[in-house]
Amino acid sequence: KKMKTILLPTDFSENSLMAADFAVEYLCEKGTSLVLAHVYDIPRGGTSGLFYLLEELQKQAEKNMVEFLQKLEKRYEEKELELKQVVVLQGNFADQCNALAKRFEVEAIVMGTKGASGLKEALIGSNTVDLMRELKYPLYVIPENYKDKSIKELIMSFDGKSELPASLVAPITAFANKRQLPIRLLHVRVKEEDPVQNWTSLRNAFEGIKLDIQESWGESLEEGLKKATDEAEALLVMVRRKQTFWERFFNISDSRKAVLHAELPMLIVPE
Repeated sequence: KKMKTILLPTDFSENSLMAADFAVEYLCEKGTSLVLAHVYDIPRGGTSGLFYLLEELQKQAEKNMVEFLQKLEKRYEEKELELKQVVVLQGNFADQCNALAKRFEVEAIVMGTKGASGLKEALIGSNTVDLMRELKYPLYVIPENYKDKSIKELIMSFDGKSELPASLVAPITAFANKRQLPIRLLHVRVKEEDPVQNWTSLRNAFEGIKLDIQESWGESLEEGLKKATDEAEALLVMVRRKQTFWERFFNISDSRKAVLHAELPMLIVPE
């Protein structure tokens, strides 16, 4: 099944360009169209001269968007890029992205993140994390240095606990099938956790795709993930469970510890 519409939120940075590159290279096919969006908000704390400030922010954002569009057109002039809509909006980033995704019935959201400083440092408190917490659509998170490596496999982090509904499996198999890539199912055992006893349901879910199964161990999820993905050239797939895994992942007391470097592009699929 091909992707019809992709939402590309942009802050006009080099990272945003990388995200656009990823979308064009890995996700777009003939007939795929992009919705380009910039969401700005009032800086926290300031309310004096608010109306004037909002007008200025809107003007600046619109000017930046025109320049960004020109960059994209020049960058992909060989590829007939279809832009469905270009929007500049004020408000909460995650809310606006989800609303746009719903309005345009997108199959995925693709955005950039600063890679080198480590996932948590780059993401905590930022737009990407806000969106992840409220995630309703598959989200690709692309580090700025993703081109240093090619994607040779999908590594899917699996908590070993529950079945995967078909809606979760679909975007993962679509990516794997389009590029004929194998999937490595990775179970990270944290401390005393047991290995997965039965992989049958997952084998069935990904029938027809070459599967490898790997157990990794760590004092924490990040440590286990880092060990298993260190030299990988892969798309890292995470399932955004309603609670468990994610809260565990983001409520780490010392969020400044850059444990897991976001050097790999990630696909986060909401349950």
